[in-house]
Amino acid sequence: MNTISKKQPAHSAHRGVEKNKKIRYNGVMSVIAIPKPLRERLGDDGVDALVAVINEANLSARDNLATKSDIAALELKIESTRSEIEKSKSETLKWMFIFWAGQLIAIFAMLKAFLK
Repeated sequence: MNTISKKQPAHSAHRGVEKNKKIRYNGVMSVIAIPKPLRERLGDDGVDALVAVINEANLSARDNLATKSDIAALELKIESTRSEIEKSKSETLKWMFIFWAGQLIAIFAMLKAFLK
């Protein structure tokens, strides 16, 4: 005689997980699902501390993100750098032309002196 027991599938997303753990931390509402074995091990105070640490990490990560004003300032700096590069390119070309012209004049002068 075989008895068939009904088991909950192993891939169930809600098995052993607290449905909604809401913690308000620095004005931000977070909903974190804490697995039942972890809740049992840590206890309520431990779970609250863990959620607070996670929220603190999220807040500090958000503080390091660039804002629109940061991006606008960076774009302005890039544009000024581009204009400086263009200016230095034109200065370099100007001095290269002067150097080449001087070299040509010197070569023609030497040729004229030797061919006399």
